[in-house]
Amino acid sequence: MKKYLLIFLLLLTSQSFSEDNKIEVKDNDNRVFLKDTLVINYFLWGGRILYIRNKDSKIFDTSLKKWGTNILNPEINDGDNFATNYVYHPYFGALYYQVYRDLGYDKKDAYLGSIIQSTLWEFTIEGTVEKPSIIDLVVTPGLGIPLGIYFEKINKELYLSDSKFKRTLSYIINPTRLFMTEGNLGFFNPLSGTFMIYKPFNYREAEYSDNQLSMSGISLNSYIFDIKQYRGGGVDLMYTLDFSFFDSSKGVGLGFKFPWAGAYDGNDKDYNVVDNGFEVGNFQVNLDKIFQNTSNLYYGSEFSINFSTSSIWGDKKERLQKLHSNSIILKEVLHDSTVLTPKLYIGNNLMYFGVSSEIFMNAEDFSSESKEIFMVYDGNFNIFKSKNKKYNLNLDFKFIDKTTEDNSGLDVIGSLGFRLVENLDLEIKYMKPLNGDIEKYFHQGFLVTLKLPLS
Repeated sequence: MKKYLLIFLLLLTSQSFSEDNKIEVKDNDNRVFLKDTLVINYFLWGGRILYIRNKDSKIFDTSLKKWGTNILNPEINDGDNFATNYVYHPYFGALYYQVYRDLGYDKKDAYLGSIIQSTLWEFTIEGTVEKPSIIDLVVTPGLGIPLGIYFEKINKELYLSDSKFKRTLSYIINPTRLFMTEGNLGFFNPLSGTFMIYKPFNYREAEYSDNQLSMSGISLNSYIFDIKQYRGGGVDLMYTLDFSFFDSSKGVGLGFKFPWAGAYDGNDKDYNVVDNGFEVGNFQVNLDKIFQNTSNLYYGSEFSINFSTSSIWGDKKERLQKLHSNSIILKEVLHDSTVLTPKLYIGNNLMYFGVSSEIFMNAEDFSSESKEIFMVYDGNFNIFKSKNKKYNLNLDFKFIDKTTEDNSGLDVIGSLGFRLVENLDLEIKYMKPLNGDIEKYFHQGFLVTLKLPLS
């Protein structure tokens, strides 16, 4: 059985590399089957990471050896219940089919794409932590493709209907249509009132600006901190989904930040065991005004407010409490506190400097004071840039002076970041605490930023 499954995978892969799978879409761009398949799988990985709460056992509890053992020893049934095996899996198989059809592929390619996505899910996404399920491999495309064909047929009738209920039902059947059409992802710019488009499935040569202030886009920032053992050990995670918009005629930017954080295999600030999982943090809104923006110099000001939205959801497991020791992300996780942050910045293509004041209102949950004031100083230095401007190496320093806290040292964090700007804007930073309370909290950290520019 193992041998036939491996042969089956190789056949699928060889077909995906075939030049015959290139198709012509309405905008006359050649869309390559293999690239689109990999991008779809990338979004599936992202959805898996964001959705799963117990990430320690479902994502991080793996190794190359464990993955290899899993995929070479598939099992008939992975123990899922009837609804998961015969309702959810066929539904996702139908979504795979509909996504390929929405991208402009013919039915034959949509069949193949659905089989490949199902196989990749079992052997990569789930295969890293558990054995692939033969039932899932068969049922997901086997029932999903016919269901997708049926959904595609009735979707056309529902979407063109005069009934609002029927049109709404068409989006429930195929929810990907809410944000994707012919490979385009759409985002609404509240400043300009326009609907801007980013095309992740349209592989084209991307333009790159030397200006570090890339103001319009959506980005996912992922922090990973390796916590010192005497502070509870384990791993702290922090995600933020950022939306930023820019009106070039006025030099004004508007941004929104949605954070959620979790503590893993560790303790809270009182050394009580914290259950693995996530809590929603404090929502941020920021306004940015650029006074000058040229190739040689830019400077401006920014004002942000972190609203205490974490209090709405409640820190039920006190996971956010553990992260109080981390001054880098304190604004996002500090419970029941509103944080005002005025900032000034200046920079050019080689360096950037910023100074801000973080004013914590209603800070009793953090300290005995009703108000805390931090001063934050940022410095960024571009130490390498490739000739084609696609690869950057940056050195960052952050200084956090907790001015109103007694007996608190200056927190200093150094970061070395590698940035790739091509079809996507990806940056990976290695973070090292150098001084202060933050040095007592974690050994090292990583920040991964993936930005999708709006164009």
